[in-house]
Amino acid sequence: MLRPYLALGFVVPCVLVLTGACGGGSSAGPSKSGPLDGDGGGVGTAGPVGLPCDVDKVLAQHCRDCHASPPQFGAPMPLATWEDLDAPSRSDPERKVRDFVAARVSDDGKPMPPPPNARPTAAEQKTIADWVAAGAPRGPDTCDNPTDRPPPKGLSCTPDLSLEPEAAWEMPEDAGDEYVCWGVDLVKEQATHITAFAPVIDNTEITHHIVLYEAPSAYSRTPKPCGAGTSLSWRMVLGWAPGVEPLELPPEVGFPVSTNPAKPTHYVVQMHYSNPSKQKGKKDKSRIDLCTSAPRKHEADVMAFGSQSFEIPAAPPAGGQFSIDCALTVPAAFAGLHFFAAMPHMHQIGVAMSTTLTPKDGGPEVDLGTMTAFDFNTQAWLPVNATAKAGDVIRTMCSWTNTTGSPVRFGEKTEDEMCYSFTMYYPRVKSSLWSWAAPAAGPPIGATCN
Repeated sequence: MLRPYLALGFVVPCVLVLTGACGGGSSAGPSKSGPLDGDGGGVGTAGPVGLPCDVDKVLAQHCRDCHASPPQFGAPMPLATWEDLDAPSRSDPERKVRDFVAARVSDDGKPMPPPPNARPTAAEQKTIADWVAAGAPRGPDTCDNPTDRPPPKGLSCTPDLSLEPEAAWEMPEDAGDEYVCWGVDLVKEQATHITAFAPVIDNTEITHHIVLYEAPSAYSRTPKPCGAGTSLSWRMVLGWAPGVEPLELPPEVGFPVSTNPAKPTHYVVQMHYSNPSKQKGKKDKSRIDLCTSAPRKHEADVMAFGSQSFEIPAAPPAGGQFSIDCALTVPAAFAGLHFFAAMPHMHQIGVAMSTTLTPKDGGPEVDLGTMTAFDFNTQAWLPVNATAKAGDVIRTMCSWTNTTGSPVRFGEKTEDEMCYSFTMYYPRVKSSLWSWAAPAAGPPIGATCN
């Protein structure tokens, strides 16, 4: 469990509709009555299951935050009873759901549940595999398998401001997935810092994940489809998905709110909804509650390491794999910047990404965010802790496997690719020439890539 002010995990554990092997997070996540509704640490066993109790325990501990009955957060099916696991898989009706569950919990390349959630132990993986190999025998009608995960942690502050859409969004019955955006402008009379972000989920059945951006211009408060891609001028601030706690910043830092009515702070909320069961009339009006305070010592900001200039060949060597290695030498003007969270970000053919800081003075290398098994649907904010000095080298490596049959270039659409390590830091760089994407822009400002 991450400490509250590093609770930045942007995991998307309930997306793999091909296999139905959805992971579980540290909690079932926020609900209608508030961001921390409920006092348990997860979903246990309720009612008859017909599963061997050791199998039921693994599923209760690792899967049922999403694959409950009814399914939550866009999960395609429950994993609550023997009948659920005996059902045909949606992606391959010749195989059972349990076959894919057994494969995914032991898959090191695309594990379930995804990081940063804890994976089943080797013994737990063997429990599922042995049960499937034995022909999936039935167990008793009931099992007493409450989860032993700790309950979600609350905020140390009381929210006093909200980002909320003008109206609820109704999910189209025939749309399996939908990206919907709406915006809110913020202005305060006195200097103010946002110190915490707490998503409050209205409809847990279709809400899949949320991304919050700061934008250079206003966006309508009325929810409307916006696609999975986003404007390159939007700066990522927050990501939320099931299993993720609210974000509370370190005590010395906050995000500033404008005091100029003519130039408010523009936020855009991107909602990802999933409705694989094609339910009718499902509406959502989720919001993000905010804690604010008087200005803190430092202003938070987000920058991106990596590259904006690359082309992944259609038929590169090594079986379709292609990598870039980008190195940025920290300039004197950026000495003293402190990095406290990072989110590696690529698109659909990305397979691995890492960012490291190598001190000029020869000290040990510092991890600034690594995902060895990257998955577009399981991205995560990761806690990091490093302070840059002039001459240090920040290196970002991105690897892809191009299976599209065509070259893939950098771009904001999901069929394009990215190599960004979004990194939260302070104090905020305030130069008029500065851009959050500058470290990835290439020479002479950004990194040099090979």
